Amino acid sequence: MRIANLFFLLVIFPLLNLELYGGEDESAKERLFIEKRCITCHVIGRGRFVGPDLYNVFDQYSDKEITQWIQNPQALYKKYSKIPINDGYPPMPNLNVGPEDAKKLLEYIKKTKESINRGTKVKISGNIKNFTKNKLLNAQEVQLESVMADKVISSKKVATKKGEFSFDQLIGNIAYRIKIFYDGIEYSTDKFYFLPDENNKLVDLTVFDSTQDIKNIALNSTHLIISYEEASGSIIIAEIINVDNKSKSIFVGSNDFSEKVREINSYSLFLGISDLGFPHRGEDTFLVSETNVVDTLPMPPGNRRIVFTYSKRLNMFSTNMKKTFLNNIDSLTIIVPENKLSFEIKGLKYLKKETQIKELADESYTTYSISNIKKGDIINLQFKKYDLLFNPKAIIGSIFILFILVVLGLKRLKYKK
Repeated sequence: MRIANLFFLLVIFPLLNLELYGGEDESAKERLFIEKRCITCHVIGRGRFVGPDLYNVFDQYSDKEITQWIQNPQALYKKYSKIPINDGYPPMPNLNVGPEDAKKLLEYIKKTKESINRGTKVKISGNIKNFTKNKLLNAQEVQLESVMADKVISSKKVATKKGEFSFDQLIGNIAYRIKIFYDGIEYSTDKFYFLPDENNKLVDLTVFDSTQDIKNIALNSTHLIISYEEASGSIIIAEIINVDNKSKSIFVGSNDFSEKVREINSYSLFLGISDLGFPHRGEDTFLVSETNVVDTLPMPPGNRRIVFTYSKRLNMFSTNMKKTFLNNIDSLTIIVPENKLSFEIKGLKYLKKETQIKELADESYTTYSISNIKKGDIINLQFKKYDLLFNPKAIIGSIFILFILVVLGLKRLKYKK
C-alpha cells in the first residue's frame, strides 16, 4: 500500500493501546524487558516457556555471549552452526536491541535471578463491573485461558462473588487471557504475562448492557487527507472518521442477533478507488464492497476512530471522484496539496483556507470545511494535475489528438466540396 507522506498524519490520530502491565513505578530495565518482548517468550526461574528459562543461562554462557545473543542471535547461530542452539525451542528472532539496551537487559536478568523464589505460584484476581448500571456483577461466569504462543492450552471458570473473581495456584510460565460472555457480547482481555518477580496480577473488566438503538450513534467529524504521488500519478487518501456513542450501552448493530456478523454502521466509498487498506485495525473486522465499508465491531460508549486509506490514479486531463453519504456528519474537512493539484468540490458548499503543516513544510495545503452533511448528500471531487502543461507525454498526446482532429476536419471539408 502506497501511503507516501501520509504516515505522520495517521500517527497524529493513533488508536489507544491499553496494556495490562506497565506503570510509572516500574524500573527502566523492567520496562525494557517488556518493550523488547522478552516477556512474551522467557521467564526467570519458572520453567520453560516459548523460549528457555533464563535462570540458568549464566551457567551455560558468558556475559559477552548473552549480550551478543540479545543483540544479534543470528551471529551466534552462525558461530555454533546450529539453529536453534537450544533443542526443543524456536529460534530467537532479531529484536533490534542496541548495545546499551542489551547491557541493561543482562543486568535485569542477573538482578531478578537473585531476588526470586523459583517455582512460586501466581494469582490473577479482579472484578467485573457493569458500566451501564454502574454496579458490580454477581454470579457472572469468568473464563481464564492459558495461552502458549497463539494456542489455547487449557481453560478454567469461576463465578464472581459480589463482582470479584480469583484464580490462584497458577503457573507463571505461560500467558493468560480473561474472557466473559455478557448480554450477547464476548468481552476479552489481550494476552498478558507475569513479570519474573510478579506473583499477583489485578485484571478488571468493564461490560455494558447491549442496545440495538442507533439513535445515540453520531458521526461528529470526517477528515480526507490527500497526498499526490508524482511517480505513479496517483492521489493517496486517508479517510479518518470519528464516531460517537453517546449512550451508556454498547451498540451491537440493528441486524438480527441470529446473524453471526454484527453490522454496526456503514460508510460509503468513492467509486473506482484501489489499494483499500485499514492501518489501525484488521480488515476482517470490516465488510467491504465496491461501494461501502461496514464496521462489525460492537461499539461501547465514547468515541471510535476509523481509518482507511486508498488511492486513485489520475487521468491525463481531469479526474472525478463521487460518493453518496450514508450518514449525517457534523463536519467534513478535506486537506489538499494544491501546489501540486488543482482541486474543486461540486455538490456541497464549503469554506476554504490555506493551511500550514509543519511536518510537510515543502508542501502547501489548502483546507476545505463542509458542515452539516445529511444522509443522501452527494459530493463530487474534481482533480487536475498542475504538471500537465509541462509533461512531455501530455504535450505529445495533445499534439497528436489535435493533429487527428485537423486531418479529420480537412477530410470533411474536402468531402463537402
